[in-house]
Amino acid sequence: MGNIKDLIKNVASSNQNIETFAAKVIEINKEEESLHNPEDAYTVNIMRADGAIIKNVRLKASIQDLEQGIITIPKKDSWVLASIIDGVETRAFISQFSEIERSFIRLKNDNNQYLEIDIDADKFQMLFKEKEAGQNDKTSTAKPSYKSIAQIEFFGRNPHISASFYDENGKEISKNSFSINGQYISINEGATIFNLQDKEAKITIKDGFEALISDTKTSFKKGDLNFEMDDKFKINAGKKNLLTELENIITEISNIVVVQGVGPNVGNLITIKSNLKNLLKT
Repeated sequence: MGNIKDLIKNVASSNQNIETFAAKVIEINKEEESLHNPEDAYTVNIMRADGAIIKNVRLKASIQDLEQGIITIPKKDSWVLASIIDGVETRAFISQFSEIERSFIRLKNDNNQYLEIDIDADKFQMLFKEKEAGQNDKTSTAKPSYKSIAQIEFFGRNPHISASFYDENGKEISKNSFSINGQYISINEGATIFNLQDKEAKITIKDGFEALISDTKTSFKKGDLNFEMDDKFKINAGKKNLLTELENIITEISNIVVVQGVGPNVGNLITIKSNLKNLLKT
């Protein structure tokens, strides 16, 4: 099969006829063995109004070049305009669409780096990636592998936007996610996490530190140490609570019996104990 761009040149130079007709899409020929995405499709099968079926009608100029191109995939059972050059069915291509299932753009540079834009009614995805090192041999029959560099996604059904970044091995190291309910930021493979919601902000750092600020309370945690503040303060260290320990001290002091001299002022100690309960809680 020749490329459509070559065929168009031939048409222009030799006055070949182009026939265009309406047809119904009866099959999307997905590329399950695609180098990039099993949902990719480069051809469709169509049925003319007279019932004639034409297979492998092109969606792009060259179906041999699977590494790049702009593809519009029609919805199955939708109507399209198909064009045939000089009556040769192997030269058929889709020239107009009535309904679109998906569109994607894949661009490639000389360094084997790619930009992919994938769009449907519920999703917009933009991915930067590159072919793994040592896989530039065009004569190799092994399926190449790719590693991600950065990605942006927008989903409409559950509205949110996310942006991800990857290390030199293609492993995700940072992700930002935004929605109507809040914002989530993960840095260095989750070593630092920011979670922002309405009237609440939470920071978590690997190895045990957590801070929470909301309209109802503020808290800090580091290992077994826990500090909370709402209408009162609460401080715990392991299973020990600061208010409880202070109350125990005051109780022990109150129980001291002085045989000679002045003993503890129990009334004042009781007042201090009461004041502590207004400041601290268990």
